[in-house]
Amino acid sequence: MLMPHAAQPGATDTAPDTGTAPLGFTLRDLLIATFYHIRVVLLAALLPFAVGVGAAVTSRTEYTASSLLMVIVSREVSNSQNVTDTGPSVLSIEGLKQVESEVQIIESADVARATVEQVGADRLFPPGRFSAITRLFSSDKDVLDKAVERFQASVRASVLSDSNVIRVSFTNPDRDLAVEAADALVKNYLAARRRLFENPTAKILNLEVTRFSRDLSTVDAEIEKLKAKAGIIEFSQDAILAANQVDGILQRRRQVAEREVAVTAQLTEAEKQLAALPDSVFDFSEKTDALPGDEDNNTLSKLLLERDRIASQYAPGSQLLRDLERQIVTIRARIKSRSERRYSTDRAVRNPQVNYIQNMILSLRVEQDSLSRQKGELVQQQRVAEERLSALRAAETPLIELNRKRDSLSEGFREYQRRAVAASIEEAAAQSRQSSVRVVQEAGSAVTKRSLALPLLAAGLFAGLLFGAAAGAITSTLRTSFIMPSEAERVLGMPAIAVLDEDAEQPESLATERAIGSCATMLLDTRIDDEPLRAMHLLSPDADDALPWFARRLAEEFARQRQKRTLLVDLCSTTPYPLDAGGGEVRGGIAVTGTPVPLLWAAADVERSPLLDIRLPIAEAELMMAELKQAFDCIVVCSNLPRASLVTQRFCQLVDGNIMAVQAERTRKPAAIHLRDSVVESGGLLFGFIFLGRRYYLPQWLYRRA
Repeated sequence: MLMPHAAQPGATDTAPDTGTAPLGFTLRDLLIATFYHIRVVLLAALLPFAVGVGAAVTSRTEYTASSLLMVIVSREVSNSQNVTDTGPSVLSIEGLKQVESEVQIIESADVARATVEQVGADRLFPPGRFSAITRLFSSDKDVLDKAVERFQASVRASVLSDSNVIRVSFTNPDRDLAVEAADALVKNYLAARRRLFENPTAKILNLEVTRFSRDLSTVDAEIEKLKAKAGIIEFSQDAILAANQVDGILQRRRQVAEREVAVTAQLTEAEKQLAALPDSVFDFSEKTDALPGDEDNNTLSKLLLERDRIASQYAPGSQLLRDLERQIVTIRARIKSRSERRYSTDRAVRNPQVNYIQNMILSLRVEQDSLSRQKGELVQQQRVAEERLSALRAAETPLIELNRKRDSLSEGFREYQRRAVAASIEEAAAQSRQSSVRVVQEAGSAVTKRSLALPLLAAGLFAGLLFGAAAGAITSTLRTSFIMPSEAERVLGMPAIAVLDEDAEQPESLATERAIGSCATMLLDTRIDDEPLRAMHLLSPDADDALPWFARRLAEEFARQRQKRTLLVDLCSTTPYPLDAGGGEVRGGIAVTGTPVPLLWAAADVERSPLLDIRLPIAEAELMMAELKQAFDCIVVCSNLPRASLVTQRFCQLVDGNIMAVQAERTRKPAAIHLRDSVVESGGLLFGFIFLGRRYYLPQWLYRRA
């Protein structure tokens, strides 16, 4: 596959580089496009640059006088109300708001108007050339309003970052006047804020504090009198205590009543059972010979069972059986000796019901008497507790009213006292000059000089570069012709086979010889289905003289330098190639004749050439083209669409490969694209294009560096 190779200045030939994709837009392409449209670029760049130069020449040097003011944010000098509230001294957000409010006061219209009137509007803003005409259509107030507006535009008040320092600056072409205006602005600001923060309300608030204090004393006396009369120490605790006391006594009375009923019932039942019992009961006796801890019979039973078990497992007369027999004999002897000793035990038990019931009746009668006495005492205690509870209920309503009144008076007293103290502090602070604002820096200590000449020149230069670049980009986008092979490669999607300069037709041009020789070598080295390239078609979308010249030089290269039998078919030139005087012959449907160049033939008579007849069927044309390939080693056909459009389309199919010719600065992009699409649609094979008439717009040293 053939790929493009960019041409270098001073060398028009291009050696195709295989396996590489077309390069993108490079810095060299940008510079070439800029130099190509240098007039448009310079015109677009000079306009903003001239504007910048004019602005730099007419600009004046300005002086900025700056003062620094420090806003003290503390509770003692705060400008907000209620400065004596509990909590932190000053919140951060409150401090920021206070500093911002000071900036708004500095930039206010009243301060600006006072400063303009003090310094003088004519001194700050001297009349211009047309001031007399403008004053005819305006009043003095309008002039002062405009001066105040211009003064506010020249004043800058800003808070330094992360601080409570305000920078106040004024800009004017006159240095002394800038310092004077800045100082006057600070003085008028301090005077305005003193008037603004005046607060003569402390006397009124103190009167309210006195009235609230007197009312509080009266209410406290009434509360103490009511408590002493009702015997109240703490009403809530006393009320709870009295209610609990009444409830406790009531619970005890219920318990006593329940116990009294139970005792009466128990006493009645005991007396009834006592009356039913006889006066005397019978005694009974018990006799036994059992001894405590006697286990002889049990032991004998166990030994007998053990002897039966051993007798079933061992032989008669074994030692174990003899031991068991001796134990059994011993136990039986003991039992027998005990039965010979006779003894008995007698025990008498008397019935205790009579004594038990009599004791219970006695204790129940004692308890019944004590319960009756306790019941009477509880009734007396309940009466006293209810009287205490009634007294507390009677004192509750007036005490609540007095406490509510005292709370309201106490809250109002605290609020007015706090505000009175704050008002007193604020009045004292307002009386002191610059109470919460300190002048850190005078205006005359920091005067900066600023000239916009260089920035305006730089801005004009930068704008010129931008406008020039934009103009170059726009003109390059609107341009429809090619000035570089890389543009044609990007637009057409094909490689550049050869690039020839505009002076390539000059005789004895070494660069042209190298370019044509490289192109011929590349074409001869090309293989299509493992067959060498025999027939090639050079076609152009426009009618020009460069394509016939290149076709002739390429055919001469094949015939003279490569010793190839070559046929040149020129369909786009009115002047045929120099022919021999002898007659011609028809080969492969082409009337050919010899030329002064050895091994080079050329088409002589179009009318006598059947292959060039538009009515010839395509099958016969292919046979004729095969005959031509047998007669000649190389066939070079050149044509263009304006002269032989139908024949051009036929040759696109018949030849082995097609090569487009692109004329620098003449071939239009739509025409080249249309020709490429036509060749592809007709079934032809495109190798690439040749770029003719290239011009170099950059200097040689810039080509070497770009």
